[in-house]
Amino acid sequence: MHANKEKIRVEVYTVLHRIEADLHIFSGARLTDIMQSRETQSFFALTDVVVYSIGSGKEIFSTDFIDISRNHIVMVRPLGKAADRAQ
Repeated sequence: MHANKEKIRVEVYTVLHRIEADLHIFSGARLTDIMQSRETQSFFALTDVVVYSIGSGKEIFSTDFIDISRNHIVMVRPLGKAADRAQ
């Protein structure tokens, strides 16, 4: 079974990090839908990731993929569709 998905660019805050990444969501879904979904009870898969230190603001690392525990998320906000930032 294949579900249509789209990517949105998000900014995720933890106590120690600010993360910019693509979050894959079902087409037409809202970020609040994903945050409240039973399917994402424990971890969120993020791609095209850049992790920054909250304290210094400096980039710590970048990677193609990480999973982040829902328990570590303090705040998340959409930055726009992933395709929008390429323009």
